[in-house]
This record gives sequence, structure tokens and C-alpha cells, in this order.
Amino acid sequence: MAKSGGEVAAGRPGALARFLAPGFLLPFLIFWSCLDRTIILPLVPVIADDLGSTLVAAGMAVTAHALAYSILQLVWGPLSTRWGRPKVLWVSTAIAAVANVATALAPSMTTFILARTASGGAFAAAFAAVLTYFGDTLPPLRRPAAMSNLATASALGLAAGSLLAGWLDLWVDWRWTFAGYGLVTALLVPALMTLPGAGDHAGERALAQLVHLARNRWALAVYGLVMLEGFLLIGVLSFLPVALQQEGESVLVSGFVTAAFGVAVVVASQSMKLFVARVRPAVLLVTGGAISAAGFAVLLPGVSTTTIMLGAVLMGVAWALAHTTLQTWMADVAVAARALGMTFFSISLMLGGAFGAAAGSFAAGRLAFPLLFAVSVAGSLAFGLSAWSGRARYREREDDQVSIR
Repeated sequence: MAKSGGEVAAGRPGALARFLAPGFLLPFLIFWSCLDRTIILPLVPVIADDLGSTLVAAGMAVTAHALAYSILQLVWGPLSTRWGRPKVLWVSTAIAAVANVATALAPSMTTFILARTASGGAFAAAFAAVLTYFGDTLPPLRRPAAMSNLATASALGLAAGSLLAGWLDLWVDWRWTFAGYGLVTALLVPALMTLPGAGDHAGERALAQLVHLARNRWALAVYGLVMLEGFLLIGVLSFLPVALQQEGESVLVSGFVTAAFGVAVVVASQSMKLFVARVRPAVLLVTGGAISAAGFAVLLPGVSTTTIMLGAVLMGVAWALAHTTLQTWMADVAVAARALGMTFFSISLMLGGAFGAAAGSFAAGRLAFPLLFAVSVAGSLAFGLSAWSGRARYREREDDQVSIR
């Protein structure tokens, strides 16, 4: 007998149930946490002016956020073993919500920097915990699709943050932007509390994994490469909106132009599926380095809307080619200590981003962006050549499936 329309509707999951499903909720959390990193970028000059401070001081909030994001992963990792991934996710998200409300209420640049530092340290838990949660709960055949969704969510967050902040600046004070962001973040907490537990990680031995990594020259080499990548494509990239605003462009225009980076990452990442299996990883890495160098080189003649947009697109393509290849390389290099190995991979990336943001802050305060872009061209070429040389000599170890427990 045919089911009635009401029975059919009742058999379908509602919108809330679909949102609370880990396959949607956790990629959304990654998207939302990436907004936290980029929403400030076009607002740096506005915040500096409103708080009666300097561009260098306001830029330090970006650096402090990246440093906290790097270092606090060392805290959240052990806590995720003790508490479980879901608890770490909702506790860290709750802290981030409070930190963003505190950002909105900051009466001075000092308290603003402290609030941004707390937010970066809180969201440091998100990516690693989500990765391991999917690793705990999904069979191997379903993991690649989940990881692709996370990469897309991350890239969309990077793109949307600058664009959203620039658009909101037309209508509301920057404090309302952070207040609204903090409120939505708070609404995620009860949703994350519904996540089912996953896996028993009480037997993981971090010290044994750490010793193994310290003796692994390939792991150390990849950490060095990803730190340089972070310097260029997270840190220096973060100050492209500031460079454009120093040329007289508005917050909205600078946010829109630099959002091209995230769009380029999404398009290039999806396009890579057509050829990545047929191209050697070393070729992908050296190509990524060359495209990154081109992205910074187009900024050398002068900063404008056109050059910043073109540079951001090229940097997005470079990120798609190089970063995913480095991730795959690291997973193989650290096959015997993958959990901690990937944690230090993320830490190295964000430490590089923090150093790049510090260099960007220095350049903004001294109108020295041409020098920074020239150094970035050289750094991109060094990255490409070093990565190509190392990856060409490396031999996969994926057949060794032993992990240190």
C-alpha cells in the first residue's frame, strides 16, 4: 500500500537532524573556525584607528592568533585523548564564543589582542579533533570524501571571512561583526554536545611518537617546508588587504579581492582530481612553488585591485597544489606516529603563518610591502626547489602500517 504524504515526510530526517549529523556539522565547524582567522584581515586598519593604536599593534593580533592556534594544539591533543573528541570540540567552541564577545567589547588594543589570542587558542582544537573523529568513525572508503569536504569547507571559510567582514563594514561597526560571530559560535556548542562518542584512545603514547618523529629526518624536512609555506601563504597573504587599503581602497574592495584566494583554492582543488593521480608529487610541489613566486611577483610593480586579485588567485592555486601534496607526504613519512605527526604538521604550518604575519605587520607599519613581496618571491622559489628535490628522492613507506601506541 502506498504511504501517505505525511508518512513519507515523517520518514525523512528534518533540517535540524541533517545539521546535527557529523557529516554536515563538523565541516560547518571547520568553515566557521576558518572565518575566525580571516574575518579580521580587512578590518585591521579600521580597528587600529578606532582603538587609537597603530597598524603594527593591530597586526600583532593576527600574529598572536596564529601563535596561539599553533601552540595550543599541544594542549588540546592530550585533552582529546582524555576527554574524547566531542567534549574537546564543544568546550573549545564555547571558549571561542566567549573570546569573540570579549573581542567585540575590547576597550583597548591590549585587551583586543588578548581576546584574539584566546579565540585562536580555542579554535586550535577544531581541525585535529575533527580529522581524528572522522578517522575514528568512518570506514576507509568513506574517509577521502570526508577529507575533501573538510578541505572545501576550510577554503570557503578563508574566502568568506574577508568578504563578509568587508561587506558588514558598510553597515555596522566592527564590534557588531565580532559580537554576531560570537553569538553564532555559542549556538554551535549545544549542537556539538549531541555528537556521539568515538573510539578509545587511552592507550596512545605521545612520548614514543615524539621520539620517533625527532629521529625522522624526512619528518623534520617536511615540517620545515610547511613552515615556509605557512609564512608565505598564510602569514604574508593575511596582509594583502592591508596593502590594498594603504593604496586607498575600501574595506569592502580589499576583502572582496583577497577572497579570490579561497575561491581559487576550491576550484583548483576540484580540478586537481582530473590529473593528480598521473602527476608525480615532486612536480606538483615545484609547480606550486613557481606559481606562488608568480603570485608575489605580480605585486612587485605596484599594489592595485588588479594585481592583488591576480596574486591572490595564483597563491590559491599554489596552495591547492602544494599543501595537499605536503599533507599526503607527511601522512606517509609519519606512518608509525601519524596522530602526533599530523599535529606537528599543523603546528609548523601555523607557526610559519605567525612569523609571516609578524613580517606583514612590520611591513605595514613601515610601508615596506615591496621588500616583503620580493622576499616572498625568493622564499617561494626556495620552497619549490627544496620540496621538489626532497620529494623526488623520497620513497613511500605506506606498506609499513605499524603505529606507535
